[in-house]
Formats: sequence, C-alpha cells, structure tokens
Amino acid sequence: MPTRNQSGKPSHAFQNPNKKRKKSGKKYEKTIKWYLSLVSREQKEGLTKWIIQTKKKASARIKKYGITQAMLDNAAKKK
Repeated sequence: MPTRNQSGKPSHAFQNPNKKRKKSGKKYEKTIKWYLSLVSREQKEGLTKWIIQTKKKASARIKKYGITQAMLDNAAKKK
C-alpha cells in the first residue's frame, strides 16, 4: 500500500487524508527529560551562555504544559 509523500498530499485520489490519530504521545515526558538533562549538564559544565538560553526555552515549555516542580522532582528521583 502506498504511503504519503513528504508534502502530506495523498498519493492518489482515493486515499483518505483525514486520518485521526494521537499526535502528542510523549510530549510531557520528553519535556521533563530535556529539562533534567539541562540541569545535569549545568552541574557538570557550569553556567554557560548556551545553557542559560536553552533553559529559558525549556522552562517556558514547562510552564506552557503545566508541569509542576513536584513532577520534575519525581522524575529526577526515578532517574
């Protein structure tokens, strides 16, 4: 069975382009993992300009998703 091309258009007229599927599978897990990796990298390397800028983006995403400090602490304990 043919698959979709990179543009997202159906390859032929009878293919249904409106497939319902889950699109945000591991979004929260990846955000927490990203933030914790930045924290551990900060402890190893110190506070660099790159870490400061990336940490701003990570904390904005954490705030956007509503991830609490308790969730971050639990993930850090499991790791």
